[in-house]
Amino acid sequence: MLRLFLGLFLVMTVGLVLALQTVEHTFNALLDSQMQDYNREAVRGQAWSLVDHLQGRQGAEREQKLDSLRAHYGLSLSLVEADQLTLTPQEKAELARNLLVIRDDYTQFISNIDGGSQLLSIKLPPEPSLMPFYITAAYMMLAVLIGIVLFFWVRPHWRDLEKLRLAAERFGDNDLSVRIQLSRRSNIRDLAEHFNLMAARIEGLIANQRELTNAVSHELRTPIARLSFELDQLKQQPGASQNRELIADMYADLGELEEMVSELLTYASLEHGATVIKRENVHAADWLDSVVGSVALEAEAAGVQLSIGDCRVDTVSIEPRFMARAVINLLRNAIRYAEQRVEVSLLRNGDDYEVRVSDDGPGVPLQGREKIFEPFSRLDASRDRRTGGFGLGLALVRRVSQSHGGQVEVGDSAWGGALFRMTWAHPD
Repeated sequence: MLRLFLGLFLVMTVGLVLALQTVEHTFNALLDSQMQDYNREAVRGQAWSLVDHLQGRQGAEREQKLDSLRAHYGLSLSLVEADQLTLTPQEKAELARNLLVIRDDYTQFISNIDGGSQLLSIKLPPEPSLMPFYITAAYMMLAVLIGIVLFFWVRPHWRDLEKLRLAAERFGDNDLSVRIQLSRRSNIRDLAEHFNLMAARIEGLIANQRELTNAVSHELRTPIARLSFELDQLKQQPGASQNRELIADMYADLGELEEMVSELLTYASLEHGATVIKRENVHAADWLDSVVGSVALEAEAAGVQLSIGDCRVDTVSIEPRFMARAVINLLRNAIRYAEQRVEVSLLRNGDDYEVRVSDDGPGVPLQGREKIFEPFSRLDASRDRRTGGFGLGLALVRRVSQSHGGQVEVGDSAWGGALFRMTWAHPD
C-alpha cells in the first residue's frame, strides 16, 4: 500500500502545483491589460498628488520637496532620468498620454512630472520577509490535506487489490478453488469477477486433464493384465517351445507398456501441487544401495559396470518413493547409453543435496540438453529397447527435483559421456 500511496501522492501533489502555476501564468497573460488598468486606477490618485507637489520645481528644490513627502507615503519614491530606464515605445506612448507606466509585476509605477526628461518612480513596499515561508507552508498544508484525502481513498482500493494478489498467489500454488468476494461498491469488482471466471475455467480444464490421464492409464492396465494372462496360457500349451522367442518378445513389449503406464501415472501425480511431497530423513547409504540394487541386473545384462562412487551424506531428506524413481530413471538412462561403466554419487554442498550419475557413453549434444527433459521427447528416434524409451523418464526426474525445490541438468562426464546432476535444497 505504501508504494501505491506514495506514487499517487507524488503524482497528485506535483501535478497540482504545476497546474496552479500554469493557471496563474496563463491568466496573468490573458488578463494583463485588465490588471494594468486596475492597478493604474488604484495608484492614480497618489501619483497625481505627488506630481502636483513636484511640478514647478527644478533640481535640488524638487529633490528636497520629494524628501519631505516620503515620510507621509508608504512608498519608495525617487526621481529618475528617462534615458536611464530604457523605455519601450509603448511605455513612451503611455507617458505621452500622461498614463502611469507599470513594471515589475505591478509593483513599480513611473509617472511623467512636467513633460521633461525627469520622471517619478513609485514602488510599492516590499513583501514581508516571511512571505516565502508562508507560501511554502501553504503548499505543505495543501500537500498534507491531499495526503489525508488520498489515504482514505486509496485504502479500500489497496485492500481489494491485496485480496486479488493473495488469491492469485494461492491459485499459483495450486489452490484452484480460491475465489474473490468483493463489495458491490468496489471499483475492481469486475476484475475480480473475471478472475473468478478464469479460475473456474482453469480448474475445470485441469480437472478434466487429470481425469483423462488417470482414466487412460488405469484403462490400459486392464488389457495389459489380460494379455499377460493369455500369454501365460499360451506358454503352457503343447508345442509352445516353437513360439518361445515370440512369446518372450511379447512379454518384453508388455513390460515396456506397463512401465510406460507407471511412468505416466507417476508423472501425472507429480503435476505441480497435485501430490503433497512429505519428506523423510532416511539413511543415505542404505537408500542408495537399494536404488542401485533395483537396476543392478539390468546393468549386468547390458554388460555395464554399475558402481557407487561416493556417498558423503549420513541422512538425506527426501520423499523416498519418488526420489528413488527419479534416480532409477537416471541410472537406466545411463545404462542404456553407456559403453562399459556407470557411476552414481550422493553429495551435500552447503544446504543442497546432489545426486550425480556419470557414464562413458556418447554424451548429450549441447542443442539437446534442455529438450531431453521435456515429456515424450527423445533425441534418439529409435524404438529399439536398448536406445529407445518413452520420453517420460527424464521428464519425471525433472518433476521430482522440482517437487523437492531443486533442479536437474546434464553436462559432460570425466569419461566423455553424460553427467546428470540433480540437486535439491534441504528443508528449513
